Amino acid sequence: MISADMDLIGQLQPHTPTRFVKVDMETALTARKDRAALVDQIRALF
Repeated sequence: MISADMDLIGQLQPHTPTRFVKVDMETALTARKDRAALVDQIRALF
């Protein structure tokens, strides 16, 4: 589980089918950076 997906997994309903995909550290860090940029864009709207 990568940190960029923690908010998504926390919103799943019980017994929701889930699939995990192995990623390398570079991919995980890029996903975290992209997620942070998206959150910053959303915050800027309000």
